[in-house]
Amino acid sequence: MAVVLVVNDDRDTLATYHDVLESLGHVPVTKETIDSGPQTVLEVGADALLVDLQAPDEDQFGLRIIEEVRSHPEVRNLPIILATGAAAGIRNLRERLDPLDVPVLVKPFEIATLEESLRVVLEG
Repeated sequence: MAVVLVVNDDRDTLATYHDVLESLGHVPVTKETIDSGPQTVLEVGADALLVDLQAPDEDQFGLRIIEEVRSHPEVRNLPIILATGAAAGIRNLRERLDPLDVPVLVKPFEIATLEESLRVVLEG
């Protein structure tokens, strides 16, 4: 299946994503933070990116990473899913999110929802 890079600042959440993605047949690579989205994607050989919107030191962390990836020629077409518990915040970011072609999963979500979202983005 796919190598899925997961970026989330919460260790427990990363452990859950790891177990779920592995049970779905994917190869999860988990990171609490990354400095450069494109560089990390290239280093781990990611086929997809699952990134959280917020980090403790940056409210729009995930959006910044997505914009970096989308602007980098080698990884701009990488399938990406944005996950967030801040549903209200997403409404305010629609103008920036819509052109990036990134589905948003609002936490909490079902494993089946994550599985279907991954299938859709990976199949393009």
